[in-house]
Amino acid sequence: MLDDAGELSFVPPAPHPGSHKANLFHLVRWGMSRPLDAWPRAVFEELSYRSPGPAAPLFIMDPAAIRAVFVDEADAFTQGAMFRRMMRPVWGEGILTSEGPAWRWQRRASAPAFRPAHMDALAPFMAQAAQSGLDRWAHGAQVDFAQEAGRMTFDAILDSTLSGGEGFERASLRSRITGFLSKVLTPRLSFYMASDRWHEGRSLPPAPGAAGLRRDVDAMIRHRREGEPRGDLVDLLLGAHDPESGHTMDDATLRDNLLGFMVAGYQTSSVALTWSVFLASQHAPTAARLRAEVEAVAGEASIGPEHVERLIFTRQVVSEALRLYPPAFQLYRVCVREAVVGGRVFRPGDKVLIPIYALHRHRRWWRDPDVFDPDRFAPDRPAPDRHLYMPFGAGGRVCLGAAFAMTELVVMLATLMRGATFTVDPNHRVWPGTAFELLPRGGMPMRIKPRR
Repeated sequence: MLDDAGELSFVPPAPHPGSHKANLFHLVRWGMSRPLDAWPRAVFEELSYRSPGPAAPLFIMDPAAIRAVFVDEADAFTQGAMFRRMMRPVWGEGILTSEGPAWRWQRRASAPAFRPAHMDALAPFMAQAAQSGLDRWAHGAQVDFAQEAGRMTFDAILDSTLSGGEGFERASLRSRITGFLSKVLTPRLSFYMASDRWHEGRSLPPAPGAAGLRRDVDAMIRHRREGEPRGDLVDLLLGAHDPESGHTMDDATLRDNLLGFMVAGYQTSSVALTWSVFLASQHAPTAARLRAEVEAVAGEASIGPEHVERLIFTRQVVSEALRLYPPAFQLYRVCVREAVVGGRVFRPGDKVLIPIYALHRHRRWWRDPDVFDPDRFAPDRPAPDRHLYMPFGAGGRVCLGAAFAMTELVVMLATLMRGATFTVDPNHRVWPGTAFELLPRGGMPMRIKPRR
């Protein structure tokens, strides 16, 4: 098929919307390891869909109704006890898991640290992390790029958050965090089938290494409170305060948030970078345009703050990668008081599922939804509704690190594509898999060849 520019369009690998009618058997068989295979065609075509089974959620694909859940009636739809049970071992009482006043003051206090201007200033850390990867592959390499992306994004977040790691041994810390997160977020049937009331008050067994990670971050915070400012994210959060209440973060709150930012930022950015490089490398016209832009904007120089906003097409590629393969591929909410959304009455205990992956490929809302087309996000095109395109969530709980992630992905993609060519192993079938994120099943084996 030819696109508008007369070039062959690229349809990347992905499950086709199911033609079956989902039933309880599908949910039990696929719900934990292959949820996308359990979603029926209706999720990609209709405005709502009621899944079968006890305590089953209502799928919502109508942007107006999604806005109601995340904005207009946000206090009626919380993340629920299941989410808190899963995430408290990671985030403790930080922003992601707190509710009500505790969430509001932390959010207000933290938001200034994540302003886009602050994030652009971190571009050198991100460029250096990507360049370190290119240096490792200077003579060519055959690697699992998914693992390499994890190493690079971890280095970027460690350098920009902790000014180089505060004495942490990088490989060991990355391994500990990965194991910790894997243990905590291992899917269980109860996540999908049990009621919110069942989850309330229950807790998962402590993940191996959790106590050690917290001790290490606590020690770092004590050291930083006594030392000189360094201008990194730790400093920004040490100085953060809520302008309304005057609250500042004590050591425990700061630790929960820093550990959460490190874990979430590393994991989701790693997946997004993997898909971005895959898509850019698979479509020759895109690779050529991207490299031409980077060379025109930065030449041979390392990507810096002055270049970020001018990498317009690179940002389009990242935005399209996040549409086709959103790392956070679904969001749950649980109703806690009666509310009316889209003419439907919701009562306490009702569950809502926003299938972001399906929303981004919905037949009603997108032209050629399965085609890779970065020009959907060109400056002269209308921006998609923020409750239709939501790789970072929506409403008050939209991802606090969205600006960090976009800067990181643009800088790293530009650096990598300028410096090397990436070829997927022809013997490997690329396919999206699901764990906590939408990651490539079996990794992303690639041959990397330097361009210089």
